[in-house]
Amino acid sequence: MKILHITESFGGGVTSAINSYILNSQQHEHYLLASVRKGDTTGEESQGLFKHMELVPRRLSSLARVKPYIDRVQPDVIHLHSTYAGALIRALPFIPAQKIVYTPHGFAFLRGDHPMMLKAYRAIESLLARRTAVIAGCGMDEQRIAGELIEPGHTLGLVNVCDELPKVPTVRSLTSKPVVGMVGRIGRQKGHEYFRVVAESCRDIAHFKWIGGGDARAMAELEHAGIEVTGWRPRAEVIAHMQGLDLYFHTAAWDGFPISVLEAAKLDLPIALRRIGPFVAEGLVTAQDVDDARKTVIAFAKADASVLADLRRNCSSIRSLHSGEQLQSSLEDLYSRFTPRPTADRLAIG
Repeated sequence: MKILHITESFGGGVTSAINSYILNSQQHEHYLLASVRKGDTTGEESQGLFKHMELVPRRLSSLARVKPYIDRVQPDVIHLHSTYAGALIRALPFIPAQKIVYTPHGFAFLRGDHPMMLKAYRAIESLLARRTAVIAGCGMDEQRIAGELIEPGHTLGLVNVCDELPKVPTVRSLTSKPVVGMVGRIGRQKGHEYFRVVAESCRDIAHFKWIGGGDARAMAELEHAGIEVTGWRPRAEVIAHMQGLDLYFHTAAWDGFPISVLEAAKLDLPIALRRIGPFVAEGLVTAQDVDDARKTVIAFAKADASVLADLRRNCSSIRSLHSGEQLQSSLEDLYSRFTPRPTADRLAIG
């Protein structure tokens, strides 16, 4: 079966997720049409097992490249990744709705925007759901939300997984304090303000480190608060920095199921989590608010046995559920819902 993946946000966690889907469904031919967000490259962009890939500039004029590429590939499934690609591609009338799989990697209407904007995002998603065969959410929570937009029988959950991590020397911060870290783009979605507030309230007992980059002003604000900021790094260097953490604290305000959390679990790090849907849906221990987060960090730094047990339980629970076997089974369920075209009807890609 030919599967065409389309995304406008090839970079960061979306890259890792798509590559993991391909790695766990190699019985199919996978193609990619994507744009890479400036500054989001991780070094993984060329590592996917694609039959063919085409990267285009990240601008609206690149939509003109969609139909010619689809005509060349003749895919059986068109798998859309991210809310922007999901909206733009489903709005194109020549895209056959019966071939569309949509994975949001975090619905836009979960953002902390103005209520009217959130209602607009949700209305758009509800409308475009009619142009979708299956919404394949990242985990149980995104599947649950998808079931509010489309008939639940047309939803499915794909657990994100973490592939083998590169073997790299550890990068440690120059501090004697416990190091608390977060990975991702510095911005509202990943909760950089939340992280900053917790860091400022715990600076006497812990060293805080943000592994990633983003808006220059936001980066400066974190550094002014005494937070170590690495800027964007290739994935191997990200893992090297993560190995030097004592506690991973994921502070995103909304998310699918972040690859960085899976990487932290793979590294056997204690994991603290802000209370958002994907973590609650899996029964993980979460911080209710900033004050609860502050108490968690303080208790961790003081080696509180009960808190340490909760943070390590998060790690073991995540590793148990997010397995390659589980993802392989879900992907087989997903793609088996579509019928491959007879070989004679296919056009070979040049």
